[in-house]
Parts: sequence; structure tokens; C-alpha cells
Amino acid sequence: MVAPSKDEIHHLLLKLHSLTGIVPIGVFLVIHICVNSLRTVGAWPYQLSIDAINNLPFLLVIEITFIYIPLLFHSVMGFYVVNHAKTNVHRYRYPRNALYTMQRLSGAVVFVFLVYHLGTTVAPKLWEGKHHFEAAPFLIDIMNGEFKTWQGILIYTIGVVSATFHFSNGLWGFCVSWGILIGPKAQRNGAIVFAMVGLALTFLGLATIAEFKMNPVP
Repeated sequence: MVAPSKDEIHHLLLKLHSLTGIVPIGVFLVIHICVNSLRTVGAWPYQLSIDAINNLPFLLVIEITFIYIPLLFHSVMGFYVVNHAKTNVHRYRYPRNALYTMQRLSGAVVFVFLVYHLGTTVAPKLWEGKHHFEAAPFLIDIMNGEFKTWQGILIYTIGVVSATFHFSNGLWGFCVSWGILIGPKAQRNGAIVFAMVGLALTFLGLATIAEFKMNPVP
């Protein structure tokens, strides 16, 4: 068997980087935003959803395997792409060129936000040993505290907008690079559909922030 060349390994890593951005990370983002948006329906559906998640068997193993490891790989590869990319948005002011640059910048913002978000929610939950039915009230109290201050609202607003843009714009890039959207018309229509997906997720995320701010639940 012939060993893969350096270029083939590089191409494979870029493909895996693109794939992990959709599955499982993108799927988890959609689920996470939709579950949290239940807070706009009421505290009881929101708490039930958190209880259901935190009572899954082998939850930590599932999170490490399907969220944290893919997220770490995607982040490392993302910074590699940023470090080796040659941005020319100032020379060529095409919309797609600007979106490429924004994709790289939003990825860096999302990484910083995730470090903050995990450090203020998941890490304290594990440190305090809040599992199963203890997790929901513990996490709700943390989020209530976040949205009492304008700093917390600003951090989560920037994080949500950056994450939904990075995902929706990344969907277009994924479909183009994997040969799903072929031709200018298909790519244009895909851009419209994915922009609508991004706007819908952004609306749900911001509505959840507003609900936490206006109607905190003890």
C-alpha cells in the first residue's frame, strides 16, 4: 500500500475540518439553540429539556466523544487555516471574498466565546458535582446571573451572532466544497436558504437572551 502524500493528508484534514463543522458541531449548535429557546415558552419546558439531557446515560462520554473532541479538532484546524490563508479582501471587494474573511474572524470569536461559556457553565457544574436533576436549577441560576449585567448580555449576543453566522455561512462553503451545490444558480439559491437558516437561529438565540433578561426564573 502506498503511503498518502503530504498534500493528500492536508486535503483530508481540510475535508474533515469542513465535515466536523456540520456534523456533529453544527447539529449540536442547532439542537442547543432550539432547546434553550424553550425558555421563551416557559421555565417548566426549559427545565424538563435540561433534565432530559443531564439524565442521559454516559453523558460525559457522549459530550467528550461527539462534542469536545470534534470541536477541538475543528478549532485547531480553523486556526491553521487562518494562519495560512492569504486574505485579499482589500484588493478584491467581492461579497463572497468578504464573507470568507468574516468566516475566519467569526470562528476565532466563537472559540473565545466557547471557552468562556464552558468555563462558566460546564466546568462549575462538574466541579460542584451537579448531575441529573440537580443540574437544571444550578445552570439556570448561572444564566440568570449572566444576564443581570450588560456585560453578560453583550458577551452572549456577540457569541450567538458569531456562532449562527459561522454555521450558516459554513453550510454554504461545505456544500460547495463537497460538490453538493454546483453552478452559480444553485450556489446563489443555497446562499439564500442558508442565510434564512442563520437568521432563524439568530432570532431564537437572541429571543432566549431577552427572555432570561426580562423574566428571570428563581
